[in-house]
Amino acid sequence: MKRLLACLLLAAALVTNACALEVPTDTTVQNLNGSQQLIKTYTLPPGTDPQTLIEDPFEQEGWHYTFADIVKEENQVSDRKYHTETVTLETDTKDLGTILTQLAATLDYDDGTYSGVLNLDHTAIRTEAAGYTSQARTVTATKTIGPLDRNDMSYVPATTVKDGVTLNLSNVDWQVIGTDLVGDALAPASYQAVATYSGKTYSKVATGYVTSADYVGEITRSDVESVTYKVTYLGTETGGINILPDRDSAAMAGLPGKVLPYALGILGAGTIATLGVLLFRSRRALRQFQEEEPEEETEQEEEAK
Repeated sequence: MKRLLACLLLAAALVTNACALEVPTDTTVQNLNGSQQLIKTYTLPPGTDPQTLIEDPFEQEGWHYTFADIVKEENQVSDRKYHTETVTLETDTKDLGTILTQLAATLDYDDGTYSGVLNLDHTAIRTEAAGYTSQARTVTATKTIGPLDRNDMSYVPATTVKDGVTLNLSNVDWQVIGTDLVGDALAPASYQAVATYSGKTYSKVATGYVTSADYVGEITRSDVESVTYKVTYLGTETGGINILPDRDSAAMAGLPGKVLPYALGILGAGTIATLGVLLFRSRRALRQFQEEEPEEETEQEEEAK
């Protein structure tokens, strides 16, 4: 049982390692000015550790290759779109001219992915009351009544109406506008009354205003979509016949590296399946053996009797 478990773990490790290997998208073998080079190209997602691409020294077609250098090239992707950003601010007035002095002409936009400069859309400015409250206002009126033959309050109305508001009499100032000679003294002959009226009116007024303004414009995105690594190995001749590779041989040279991970994966999966079948059969044979053993013991006991 322990051996079976060890075999299963080994097969699983082979499959895992084979799947973890990065497969180069291109392999080139060239001899440049007497320098034998093998270049493996990988196109991988951003964030991949390039150190995992470097292989230990290896031999291939009569050459011993060792790592020389690695070149990184980022593949950029860009995009642009039209965007509208709405901002709000509180004001004490709804006068557009005053509000415009509090709004910036442009807005710098950056959401971590897209960025750009947006412009204020003057046709998309909206102002509304933030709330309302009831406000009282005092209304007053003054009326001159006369001339009157006497300063009698019956001549003065108790109320009057102004701007649709009924006002009550609050004060009367009597004035003498004519006199007559009575004996040796002058006596008032006519009067006029200056009446003052007052009252209160109530109305809803805004407690403040909220303005919404739209900024519009084009925003762009620039990001790294993938990274291309070129890993170069330098070769030294190990002896034997050396044939400089042409384009077809270079393609063949990269074939084992591409096929090896898949071959190891298939081999590991097949090993696991085979071991599973053997385990199943061994358990079935063990059960048959255990069932036959009691019958033999019974026959032996009968022969003894």
